[in-house]
Amino acid sequence: MSESLKAFIDRLRRCEAFSDKNVLAGKPFICVAAPGGSGNGAVSCLASFERFVDHVKGVKYDFISITRRSREYKLATIREAAKSMAENRL
Repeated sequence: MSESLKAFIDRLRRCEAFSDKNVLAGKPFICVAAPGGSGNGAVSCLASFERFVDHVKGVKYDFISITRRSREYKLATIREAAKSMAENRL
């Protein structure tokens, strides 16, 4: 996970912790990890996303990793996941 995304998620997590109303609770999340180079780091990035979604009491809709080798078919997977999430509106 990039430093800037990590900082954003940490701040968002704090905002949710001190808010009277958790606006992210029950919201579906599609988390996408797109590491560069070898693709190493995808699993740890998705694990960080999972902890965040758990913390804000979100709904885990899908977790997808994408690398330069899987780009073609994973982009279609991401589009289909987003379409499915929008149509099913948890």
